[in-house]
Amino acid sequence: DIQEKTKNKKVTVLLADVGEPSHIERVVKEFTDKEDKLDCLVCNAGALFNDRRVNSNGQEVTFMSHLVCGSYQLTKLLLPSLKQSPANEARVVYVSSGGMYNSKFPEWEVAASSGKHESDYNGNIAYSYAKRGQVLLAERFTKDYPEVAFVSTHPGWVRTAAVDGAYGDNAKYLEPFRNLWEGSEGIAWLTATPKKNLESGAFYLDRSPQRKHIAGLFMTDGSFTKNSEKEVDVMMKKLEECVGV
Repeated sequence: DIQEKTKNKKVTVLLADVGEPSHIERVVKEFTDKEDKLDCLVCNAGALFNDRRVNSNGQEVTFMSHLVCGSYQLTKLLLPSLKQSPANEARVVYVSSGGMYNSKFPEWEVAASSGKHESDYNGNIAYSYAKRGQVLLAERFTKDYPEVAFVSTHPGWVRTAAVDGAYGDNAKYLEPFRNLWEGSEGIAWLTATPKKNLESGAFYLDRSPQRKHIAGLFMTDGSFTKNSEKEVDVMMKKLEECVGV
């Protein structure tokens, strides 16, 4: 479909399930076997299920696809390729969501709905945890790898099959929806604008950095959705342990 719509036969598709660590390892190898560098990585794939589903390792899919494999593991394995981008223009774009405003990143077992928290699973809350994690990931990677720009972004509420599947009749409360172009234009800009125009670590909407917290009185930042550096340290350690990179 992409080749047909763009009239570009040079488009190559590499398929992987972003909820499976082994698939990420395979698809990265397929890419690096063909390409010497990577200019831009957009982490947009994921899933939101109202019922708790697991991958082949028994790990909850919403959390794994959005954050663990689809963002963290993919980025870590592709960092050598990103660092080869000419003119120091490489960037990574994490497509987060306004849903991240609902929560801070909790303890790992809660975010992963593992152990005693399996029965507490709620798809929308799991999604919120993963999306907050992406914002924190962009902040931390900005400090750890300053040669690459890392940003997170909110596309706005776009009417998609995934939204309909997750919210059903309640999707009407998210209106007015954006169309696909309105949701994707800001993401496309982040991939193409000169790196000097990007604020690495920022959370974007429509080409502009946005606030990351609105949980306080009268929509001030508050503290309810903020994580300490120590909490982010623990999250990063758990991510590494989970996928081994």
